[in-house]
Amino acid sequence: MKLNTWQKNVLSAVVIVAGGFFLFNVAFLLAAAVINGLGLLMGNVDQPPTYIQIGAYIGFLLIISWLVFRSKLSHLVKATYMTMPLMVTLVMTGIFLYTQPQWMPIGFGVLIVAAVLLFIYKKKLPWLYYFATFYTAALALYIILSGIDI
Repeated sequence: MKLNTWQKNVLSAVVIVAGGFFLFNVAFLLAAAVINGLGLLMGNVDQPPTYIQIGAYIGFLLIISWLVFRSKLSHLVKATYMTMPLMVTLVMTGIFLYTQPQWMPIGFGVLIVAAVLLFIYKKKLPWLYYFATFYTAALALYIILSGIDI
């Protein structure tokens, strides 16, 4: 059975949503592993993470992201993966601005999402990247507005 274009598009959107949700969980498990692992090595297990631990996690994500985006993987896989570093960026922004008024993390999030959308537009990437960006941004906004603590 051959799928119509609209059916392929709906299936692609479902893959991005499901894959993104899975990758969000992977990102937080990976953060826990890197930050706690370095905490053990550095002897500060019961203390808040240091900039070294957070930097190591972000560096690790940057390396993985660079490898994924430079690979010959399909646009669907890359757009699905893109949800993870974007969500990590938005969540880290929210964490760093947690004590500020709510409009501050939302404002910085809007700037980050706008920069991503501009990049996608300039590179003339397929609609999958736009969908992944809007899905991630909507989920991050929901987290902030509903008061969910991460």
